[in-house]
Amino acid sequence: MQQLHKKRALVVFERRASDNVEEMEEVQTAVDAALSVLGKGGGNVTTSAAQAAAAAIKQQHNFPVKLDEFGRDENLQKRMDMARRSDARQRRRARLDRKRMSNVGNDSSYLRMEGESSTDESDNEGGAYKSSRDLLLQTAEEVFSDAAEEYSQLSSVKERFERWKRLYSESYRDAYISMSIPSIFSPYVRLELLKWDPLHEDVDFYDMRWHALLFDYGVPEDGKDFSPDDADADLVPGLVEKVALPILHHDIAHCWDSLSSRESKNAVAATTLIINYVPASSEALKELVASIRTRLAEAVANLVVPTWSTTIMKVVPNAARVAAYRFGVAVRLMRNICMWKDILSLQVLEKLVLDELLGGKILPHVQNLILDIHDAITRTERIIAALNGLWSGASVTAAQSRKLQPLVDYVLKLGKTLEKKHASGLPESETSCLARRLKKMLVDLNEYDEARVILRTFHLKEAL
Repeated sequence: MQQLHKKRALVVFERRASDNVEEMEEVQTAVDAALSVLGKGGGNVTTSAAQAAAAAIKQQHNFPVKLDEFGRDENLQKRMDMARRSDARQRRRARLDRKRMSNVGNDSSYLRMEGESSTDESDNEGGAYKSSRDLLLQTAEEVFSDAAEEYSQLSSVKERFERWKRLYSESYRDAYISMSIPSIFSPYVRLELLKWDPLHEDVDFYDMRWHALLFDYGVPEDGKDFSPDDADADLVPGLVEKVALPILHHDIAHCWDSLSSRESKNAVAATTLIINYVPASSEALKELVASIRTRLAEAVANLVVPTWSTTIMKVVPNAARVAAYRFGVAVRLMRNICMWKDILSLQVLEKLVLDELLGGKILPHVQNLILDIHDAITRTERIIAALNGLWSGASVTAAQSRKLQPLVDYVLKLGKTLEKKHASGLPESETSCLARRLKKMLVDLNEYDEARVILRTFHLKEAL
């Protein structure tokens, strides 16, 4: 089952990597061509140069017919795969465009950008996995088919040992059954946990049969709780640590798509569930948390957010769309990392989110867009929304970090740019609307003094 989960994840990872290479290589080549022409002062031919470069790189990827000794085209599969990925990207964009059209008239500050939603998870890649999983589970049901009835069911085995403990407690203790019982029960627990898919479903152990059977194992008949020295009190937590935790650890380390909001939400829920049973001193739990941190750091390091200027994105075909998509993915990853606020330390979160992702990837991107004040404000709103609940918003849980200052400075820079735009002819109504959005961002960042400055500068008569 672990190999099956890993194979399913690998299909998504490989497809996304191919998508990224194909999109970025084509657009980056066109950007380089446009920059070269701009550097020579040929602004009028920049667009044509970019288009020619993009066409040239696309032609390189056409994979011409190459026949082997049997007359088979060796590049046919490559062309088919590329066409399939291209069609999938077009469908993804079409879905987003339809969603945007359906939201016309809504406040743009609430609309997510392309890439911010996990739209690239929805391709139909699960058919083969589901078929293999169903076959595996069907086979697993036969594991105890040749065992005697009294050993083939967990309930029967549990009843047998409980009767021993109840009737012959001294013999039970002298035989060290409490030390052996986790190993005796674990195959039954492991068999049921084959169905547990922690990255794709949010299921509590309370909803599982093994937990319902073993939760009250060994509890005295009089209904009283365990005595302090009863070794059976840790049976369920021990099984969670020895059986369930390794399953989650494998999925986190090898199968978790940290760019998927759905998988990240489920991973947080599953990890929280494990923590409720396993003590913080557990080495296995520490290794799980370390694996989470490593996977998130890898995702941040591998993320590329273009820093193209507004001018370049206007003249290079698809550059603006690719840049917007990559920015949206970065915001999505930021939001996913913030989901771990109750599990990872604040120091780790600051390094990942504020230092590496915000400071190293996102702010350099939006700095180059500041002249397009509408787009810059919308993107900054999405950044602050992703930090909501941890470093922004009314329910802030972390102390204000000095590492947020570059973001605050950028919002203030947007205010200065808006002033200049207004002075050069931007309508009063439009200026006031944008100023209110800037004020709200500063309030969300708990910068009330700076928000009051915005109110005074743009003559907004409203309370904070």
